[in-house]
Amino acid sequence: MSIMHLTIGIYGNIELASKLGKKGTMNDIAIFNHGSSEGVFTYVCPDSEKIQPLLQTLHMIDLPVLVVKELTKEIGEMLLAIDEMDFEKGFIITDLDLSSLIKGTSLERFRKIEENQLREELSKVIIERKEDSLVLPIDNYFNVKSVGTVILSIMRSGSIKKYDKVMIEPLGKEVVVKGIQSQDKDIEQADAGMRIGLSLKGVEIDELKRGFVICKNMKKSNAIKIRFRKNKFFRQDIKQGMPVFVSIGLQAMSSIIEDIKDNEITIKTNQPVAYRDSEKCILASQSEQLPRIIGSGIIV
Repeated sequence: MSIMHLTIGIYGNIELASKLGKKGTMNDIAIFNHGSSEGVFTYVCPDSEKIQPLLQTLHMIDLPVLVVKELTKEIGEMLLAIDEMDFEKGFIITDLDLSSLIKGTSLERFRKIEENQLREELSKVIIERKEDSLVLPIDNYFNVKSVGTVILSIMRSGSIKKYDKVMIEPLGKEVVVKGIQSQDKDIEQADAGMRIGLSLKGVEIDELKRGFVICKNMKKSNAIKIRFRKNKFFRQDIKQGMPVFVSIGLQAMSSIIEDIKDNEITIKTNQPVAYRDSEKCILASQSEQLPRIIGSGIIV
């Protein structure tokens, strides 16, 4: 039986994540790791007031944990963002009654638990991973002396082997996988759900950006059309020419609404974006006023 790999988003309490795992990469996304006989658990937390890390972490995880000590605008925005992703499973840790707040949202499916129950409950989670092509979004990258370019990622789907030739999109560059590590151990192959490090031949770190995707084949464009659903708590009108952030996978970039027709919106991005048909994306306002979640859609 293969060991379980699970990625959990902790929202509203980064200190909880630091208790659950060993500190990994720390920037505007904080990552903590824990491996045991029960499985390999990766905890990710947005650690910035900017909207992009919140959106990016939601595309990294298998399930969210929302921790609510008091009701704030920030907690409200996290709740709205989590709802847009429509997770099947999740947990809420709070002493407050949130029933009226989460009514009609996907968070009604989440289980309310105590903080000291979380580790045990996570060990019981079963995630069904569908057979799909390789999608490996880059969340961190750096140069290692005598090794070269190294990237970190949580594999969303597919598998990858040492010496595979793969593409980095939307960069459009073919690279060779020189080595794979998971939990600080060299491995020959990685599969969906695993957090891994890859050493790559054929690309320099100054060519990379968070959100670039290691894959076999993906579409890329400066314009995407989405079938869109507006969030009912976003009060502004959505207009042609409106500046927004669009979040597709770990790609979260400035964009402009180019056209609106019924429930379909065409978005022009400020740089090429890699995507698959029917991929979920979230739109957010570039305003500093919370909540910034405009809504979500499916790429058509």
